[in-house]
Amino acid sequence: MRQEPMWSPDHPDPALGAALWAALSPRNDTAAFVAGVLDRAESAGVGTWRAVLGRWSRVAIAAAVLAFVGGYLAGQARDAATSFDAAWVTSATGSESAVQLLAAHRAPDPSALFASMLAN
Repeated sequence: MRQEPMWSPDHPDPALGAALWAALSPRNDTAAFVAGVLDRAESAGVGTWRAVLGRWSRVAIAAAVLAFVGGYLAGQARDAATSFDAAWVTSATGSESAVQLLAAHRAPDPSALFASMLAN
């Protein structure tokens, strides 16, 4: 039965350590690195950065248009008199009378205080 080697901080792997030091140590061959990356990208069929951005921009514009149309349609379906704050307070508290107390922009009607007490 073959047992896989176990890594631990007490027994580091020298091959892995050497590979990490080689990959992460600073180099002065930035131009060669960039040229190698661009050559690999071209051989993989990625194309230029303009082509990549061009493909992504079409998708992004389509997503933005769909989000705008969806937001517009959702806004039309919602009651114009109900504010976001009122809907949030109602869903959080489960009480319609709490909206008058917590989401109003003016002082609440005193009857709202008693309505919330009577509802409980």
